[in-house]
Amino acid sequence: MLPNPLPLAANRTIRRGIVASAVVIAAALGATGRVLSQGMPAPPRTMLVAVSDSVHLEVVDWGGEGPTLILLTGLGHTAHVFDGFAPRLTSYLHVMGMTRRGVGASSRPKNGYDTTTLVHDIVAVLDSLRLAKASFAGHSFAGSELSVLAARFPARVERLIYLDSGFDYRQMLDRIGVATARGSPQPPAATYHLPPWTVADWTLYAERSSGAGFPPSEVRQMSQVGPGVGPDDVIQGPATDPEVLRAMLAGIEPAPLKAIRAPTLAIYAVPTSAEVMYPSWYAFDDSARAQGQRVYSAVSAEHAVQRARFHREVAGSRQVIITGARHYVFLTHPGEVANEILSFMLSK
Repeated sequence: MLPNPLPLAANRTIRRGIVASAVVIAAALGATGRVLSQGMPAPPRTMLVAVSDSVHLEVVDWGGEGPTLILLTGLGHTAHVFDGFAPRLTSYLHVMGMTRRGVGASSRPKNGYDTTTLVHDIVAVLDSLRLAKASFAGHSFAGSELSVLAARFPARVERLIYLDSGFDYRQMLDRIGVATARGSPQPPAATYHLPPWTVADWTLYAERSSGAGFPPSEVRQMSQVGPGVGPDDVIQGPATDPEVLRAMLAGIEPAPLKAIRAPTLAIYAVPTSAEVMYPSWYAFDDSARAQGQRVYSAVSAEHAVQRARFHREVAGSRQVIITGARHYVFLTHPGEVANEILSFMLSK
């Protein structure tokens, strides 16, 4: 699917009866102690890094030793979407992530959402962190950034990993249309609760939509959150302006695939049917199933064309196809994806 169908659909759902407030993200020392005592990874270290006088980007550092791997997200997501996945890699890699401008804790300027500017932001982060080069893994929308980064700044790129993102998104959107690419039907709203939704409610809904769900830390970053009457916080609206997401889609540039020289791994999720593509297929009515089938047919055919082109034009690239996986492949198949990343990153 392209790119990240969930955030805009989520916006439509959340707007039914909820209003906006402010996001507050904090990791309390006491909570850290409880996490460690349960044998779970400690919360990552976060910082704001200046990429210009007026723009700061959130950088998340999960720690680890070894080569540096920087994770880039799909459309509308923050680096915290990797909070559950990144610790699988830290025994062998130093793993970091970036939240692009306009999203989450990063600055939200009016302009600068085209691919060229977003790639310059990545280079500026490398400069701020005093990294001469790094390897990058990008999911979904981030595939466009990976391709342009590797073509224009080859000296800053060690290796590339495309997480269901090894496509020319500009070409694909022009061929199948944004409406088709983002037209996936969403699960029906649950009948066992009424608005306002809590963070737990939205986390469960996201699982029904994506097939694996997002970490609660990511749900909080994607949303405007306020205190509820019970123990859980209430979702009060989407945190990202839909106009920003539209500007990012409009600003996608053609992928200069033939110019990529870095060692490259492309991991693809290939659902075998509309039923596999949509985890809530069983709950869809006839109209939703018809729409889902239309999107599946158009997107799966175009993806096959794009995979062939990527393999043909990116010299020496390796492809891994995970049959039956869904778009959030690092969430639905984390063991397989982590194994492939580590094998690739640590190979000579």
